[in-house]
Amino acid sequence: MIALQALPLWGAALLLAGPAWAGGPEVWAALHDARLTESADRDPANAVAIYETLLHHLPTDDELEAELLLQLARARFDDGSLDGAREALEKAGSDPGVGARARAWRVQLDAWEQRVQATPAEDARAALVLGWSAAPDAALTADDDGLTWVTDVRDGRDDFLLAAIDAAAAPFDRLVLHLRADDFPAHLRVIAEDAHGQRWATPVTLVRPGAETKLELELADLLPAAALARDDRVDPADVRLLMLQDVTAFHGSDRGENRVRIDVLSLR
Repeated sequence: MIALQALPLWGAALLLAGPAWAGGPEVWAALHDARLTESADRDPANAVAIYETLLHHLPTDDELEAELLLQLARARFDDGSLDGAREALEKAGSDPGVGARARAWRVQLDAWEQRVQATPAEDARAALVLGWSAAPDAALTADDDGLTWVTDVRDGRDDFLLAAIDAAAAPFDRLVLHLRADDFPAHLRVIAEDAHGQRWATPVTLVRPGAETKLELELADLLPAAALARDDRVDPADVRLLMLQDVTAFHGSDRGENRVRIDVLSLR
């Protein structure tokens, strides 16, 4: 096995030019080196160059192609190329081995592009995007009456919307939501995620058809979503993601499409 330490771009090209190379341990070493370039050297542009060179010389249908595309997407994002990141994720998405991750990353990219950049925000609905667990028929549409979320309630499956919060936005302490369910009762909860991936959640709220449900939530009242949480209380300055999770499948007997209308989403 060839040990690669801070492999320059020309070194990667020479390594991959050999006729005997076919996605063996050398490419894993080069992949590892690119990750080190990103994390230790803080040089996403160089990491992008390494990933692109690896992909250029990779044999057709090599099993590592999709993984390399995922890593290329992340490096391009860190280098400020959102279109390039999306292109790599689209290519990776057709591979069954990484398709779920590619979809999740595309959703996070969508959320980042639509993120809340300043708070307080009296109308933050434009920041919401469909989560990666969405059914094929799920949709999120805006009209004069508000935002309509078509969620498909399936056995054993949740669904959710998410909104990203820019780190430069001022901390907010309160979240206000006005919700309506059109077809059958919806069971929803709000989740806040910080920059470390730790989550806090509200109890499940029942949203009945025919009447608006108004929620005014203090972030300080959210509870850790995991039993072994690092902190008991969420730090408002550290919140980077908000989610509206539909858990109707676990609390009710109704199945199929349900339209949940979001009339107000404000962060104060």
